[in-house]
Amino acid sequence: MIHNLWGIIHITKNDATNLSEGKSNVFKVFIVEDEIVVREGIRNNIHWEQYGFIYAGDASDGELALPMIRRIQPDLIITDIKMPFMDGLELIKLVREELPRTKIVIISGYDDFSYAQQAIRMGVEQYLLKPIVKEKMVEILASLHKKMEAELKQQEYLAKFQREAQEYETFSRRRFFEQIVTGGLSVSEISETAKSMGIDVNAPFYNIVLFSLSSAGNDASAPENYTDSLIAVQDRVTEFIVSHPELILFRLNVTTYAVLVKGGQDDIARFTYDCTENIREFCSVYENDVDWYITCGTPVSRLSAVPACFTEANRILSYRYLCPEEHILSETSIRNILKKDLKSDAGKKEIDQERIRKFLNDGAVEDIDRFIDQLMQSADEEAVSLPFFCRYLAMTVYFAAAEYIDSIGCRADSFWPPELRPKDNASAPEEARQYARQVILRTIELRDRESKKRQRDILVQAIGFIDKHYPDESISLDRVAREVNISPNYFSAMFSQEVGRTFIEYLTNKRISEAKRMLRQTDKRSSEIAFAIGYKDPHYFSFVFKKVAECTPSEYRRGTRS
Repeated sequence: MIHNLWGIIHITKNDATNLSEGKSNVFKVFIVEDEIVVREGIRNNIHWEQYGFIYAGDASDGELALPMIRRIQPDLIITDIKMPFMDGLELIKLVREELPRTKIVIISGYDDFSYAQQAIRMGVEQYLLKPIVKEKMVEILASLHKKMEAELKQQEYLAKFQREAQEYETFSRRRFFEQIVTGGLSVSEISETAKSMGIDVNAPFYNIVLFSLSSAGNDASAPENYTDSLIAVQDRVTEFIVSHPELILFRLNVTTYAVLVKGGQDDIARFTYDCTENIREFCSVYENDVDWYITCGTPVSRLSAVPACFTEANRILSYRYLCPEEHILSETSIRNILKKDLKSDAGKKEIDQERIRKFLNDGAVEDIDRFIDQLMQSADEEAVSLPFFCRYLAMTVYFAAAEYIDSIGCRADSFWPPELRPKDNASAPEEARQYARQVILRTIELRDRESKKRQRDILVQAIGFIDKHYPDESISLDRVAREVNISPNYFSAMFSQEVGRTFIEYLTNKRISEAKRMLRQTDKRSSEIAFAIGYKDPHYFSFVFKKVAECTPSEYRRGTRS
């Protein structure tokens, strides 16, 4: 072996092992070396692609290298220690801060050993002594490529695991948002919780956008049917919001979503408008198949004021029962509609029974008082105080409720307590209000009881399907929802609420429980068990098993972990 002009000792091509065989990933390498002979020797005399790397660039010192490294973001940096302007140690320190996953190999001479020790403490992977022997370089490249491949695979597994766990994260985000809008968390607690969940809530201004999505004609007494139109809208809205960092999406319940809009004083109004306008556009495409309503609050300048902003938006959204044709709800639009109704209905003193039915169909208990207030406000102010109108309101609510209960398969005469039978003594506004509230509350309770009964039947069917098909790799929440003919969104919320864990948690635990049984009771290899329970990648199965069981499959089989 002879040290030549390139500063690198050659070995023949046949002396090197072809590392590219079976390698699927190619990593970028960058060289920092002030001696041009050494730098060009390394660059020109290593067949980088053969060993799983691509030569991405080089520089003569750290100062020149740093901006190039920031732009290229190499996977591997090979750098000399002693260089002018910015030496290797300073460069390593900066790279470690900005690109912590980048691997670093140092080049040093015998008299640089103290510097090499410092570099090793800073987390470099390997070091090469001058003069550089190609055989040693290839050995280091082989070792690093194997390590980088394994780390990349772990990152891919983690990303896949996190994607699968996204349903749980959505469930957690919902609880977190509920705490925000109800004032259940202090500002410091919000910041800490948001940080732990990877949510950035810091901004000068905030606003709330609320929107409701459901299948057209959806009956809350029954689970929402699986419809391609509703899923398409949900997917497009979610895709838009996720791609805009100033918007944070939460789900309030099965049909209602909230967006926390954040931005500067000059941006918050525009961000709010863009959000509502895009949701409107997506919904309009399917307006014959999807019922949708959108509103927003007034921007606030602090997190502690977000609950008030939410209350305002929620109040406005509740008018969708009185203004079903108005999809974009605001204080102004509601006021104009109610004025128009009063003017056109002057002298009639009638209440639209269909509005009552709509509220009975999908309204919430917490909105009852607000709805009755709105119902009475929609009538002529003078008429509301008349005994005749009060009795009329009570009877209208009663007959709307009786008709609705009959439509969902309940018998009104079997469920109405005596005090809710229609009476002729509701002659004052407050008496009419209280009677209407009791009737509506009872109706919603019956509706929700019927819904729970149907949910349980569907849940039994869904769990039976999961338990039978969990070894199928293609099983998913969407597939199970389609099988039981309800929307994935509804199924996700229902499953989490009734089972106490998300769909993916249930599926994963089902698979891992079966894997544990097979590990202890059969002599099948880990890869065979992986295939048998729905994991086509045995390595990913091992990754998930360790995440769930906190030990490897082999450790569990040996009985070192229970």
